[in-house]
Amino acid sequence: MFDKMIFAVTLSPAAVKFCVEQLHLVECKRGEHTFWSSGPYAQLSGIHAVIDSGHLKLSCSVHKLYTQLTTGTLDNSGECTMSQAIKTIDGLFSGLHIPLEAVKVRYLEIGLSIRMAHDPLSYISQMLSVAKDKSGVKREMFIDYHYERDRMRITSKTRFVRKVLKVYDKTFEARSKDRDVEPNVLRVETQYKRMNTPLLQVLSDEELGKMLSQFYADWSDVQWVRIVRGEKGVRSSELAKATEIITLGVDSYLDVHRKEHRAGVISDKAWRTHLRFASAWPQLSSRFIQERGPLEAEFANKFHDAYVTAQS
Repeated sequence: MFDKMIFAVTLSPAAVKFCVEQLHLVECKRGEHTFWSSGPYAQLSGIHAVIDSGHLKLSCSVHKLYTQLTTGTLDNSGECTMSQAIKTIDGLFSGLHIPLEAVKVRYLEIGLSIRMAHDPLSYISQMLSVAKDKSGVKREMFIDYHYERDRMRITSKTRFVRKVLKVYDKTFEARSKDRDVEPNVLRVETQYKRMNTPLLQVLSDEELGKMLSQFYADWSDVQWVRIVRGEKGVRSSELAKATEIITLGVDSYLDVHRKEHRAGVISDKAWRTHLRFASAWPQLSSRFIQERGPLEAEFANKFHDAYVTAQS
């Protein structure tokens, strides 16, 4: 389940020499200052590293390293259980003669690749928000414009955000890099940024338990586009407003139309109509039902099954 991780270690002079050799690092110069960095070999090994002033910064996809060990290919579109990921991390630092207690984690991703029945774009386009933040508000999922539309959605990733959740079309991403993977692979990930945590603490039963439980809770709490139906006699305009409120929530619904009113997009009369409808929503809501769509149901079932397998 661990994917990309960034590690930091302080090395002795002898350890620097050994790691430079083992990681096939290239000597670099910055003025009179010498440091070592990954060269072309990193594309084959999947390990990117820099050693500067005795400090090693090492970045890799643990999932890809595990797959390379078992199949010879750097790939994270398949399965990698937590126990397999931990063994891979242990083997990585054992091969570098670095004790785990000397290692700190600066960044990590935990994720699952899930084989779906349809094009991942179908699912991603219906995911609106995920996982409540500390204030109890669900994190909105935004289209990532580095990707084709709806091939990835991601929560806010501003400089000060430490936790980011993203869902993307793994098949599309891999094939765009000329990697052959199975069709219809959807990947969900949670990123933890700006860390400075001892590796042994991250790998402790207590910390792993918390992280896995939070991952499951977060990705079980996706807000989907819902099918909304009204009772007999409900007008189409009311159904449209109800669908918007069910999707966005009353506060966000009012925020959207308040901004439209201020910008002159809608009239005073239209704004008052939205305001009255939102104010009466506690009484009106019983006239509408929301149905879970087939894509949402499929994701929930397959995510649960993949999680149960991968957490072992």
